[in-house]
Formats: sequence, structure tokens, C-alpha cells
Amino acid sequence: MKREEFRSIISDQFYRSLGQSEVKLNSIPHAELQAIVAAMADGVFAAFQAIDDESPPPKPVPAASEDEEAVEEVLWEGKPQLILGTRYELTTQRIRIFSGVLNRELEEIDLVRVRDTRVTQNLGERALNMGDVIIVSTDPSKPEFVLESVKDPMEVREKIRTAYLAEQKRRGLTFREE
Repeated sequence: MKREEFRSIISDQFYRSLGQSEVKLNSIPHAELQAIVAAMADGVFAAFQAIDDESPPPKPVPAASEDEEAVEEVLWEGKPQLILGTRYELTTQRIRIFSGVLNRELEEIDLVRVRDTRVTQNLGERALNMGDVIIVSTDPSKPEFVLESVKDPMEVREKIRTAYLAEQKRRGLTFREE
């Protein structure tokens, strides 16, 4: 969840609860009250960020194969900027997206299903060397995966490309367009 979405949820809930309690805050100017609510939301966001930073990412499960070369190794780990509870992991066999602060959800794609990658950056992201890495796959249920707001997206894209080409080569697979 992005910081602005988080602020909006906290602010909406604050004003809804205030309205239900019928407490009148006429002595505080509206702009100052909004600044207080934003500061409170930032504090809660920082607390959740600290919880997220403390929790180690789940350990990868070893590949279920007797082949010694099939040992799964982590090649890259990253987190999106300004989004809580999301971690990315690139291994020698798959890409994993862990999401959730208190509850965890795992989304993954095997590297043999990856067909292409793209990077998108707006002007602000280019200045901060951030961007989105879009992974195009052959998965019919979700043909595109997006790694949002990653640092150095061109390098991450190249690591993904190198990894999926190596995995396809290891498995003896080739891609044919029809």
C-alpha cells in the first residue's frame, strides 16, 4: 500500500469516527486538523514500516529435484519504495512476490514461463533511479507481473533476463513464436 493511500484511509476513518462520536473540534482550524491527521497517519505508516523491516522474508523452499544443478539460489531481493508489506525475490528458478504486513500472500512465476521484460519510469522515478519492471509471461491466468517502484530497475530487469535465459538453457527449452 502506498503512503498516500494509507494517509487517505486513516484520514477517512478519522473523520468518520469523529462524526459518529459527535465531538466538535471547532477550536482547531481545519488546515491544522488535517496536518494532525496526516502526521498521525505518517506515524502509523512508520510503525508498520518498522514491523515490515523487522520481519525476515520467508526462506525459499528447496527445489523438488534430484538434479544437483537444480538447487534454488536467491539471486536478488528487493522492496518497492513507499509501499508497505511487499518484497520481491528472484531465484534461479522463479520470481516471488510476497505481500502483506500482518497476513502474507505469495505470488510467483517460474522463470521458464517468462517471455519478456520491460521497464517503465516517469520523470520523477528516473531522477530517483526507480521504476516498474513488467514481466511478460505465458501464464494464462496472469500474463503480466509488475515489480513496482524498485531501485535501479534496468539492473533488476537485466538480472531477470539473465536468470530466465539460464533456466531455459538448463532445462533445454527454446521459445518459438507462432
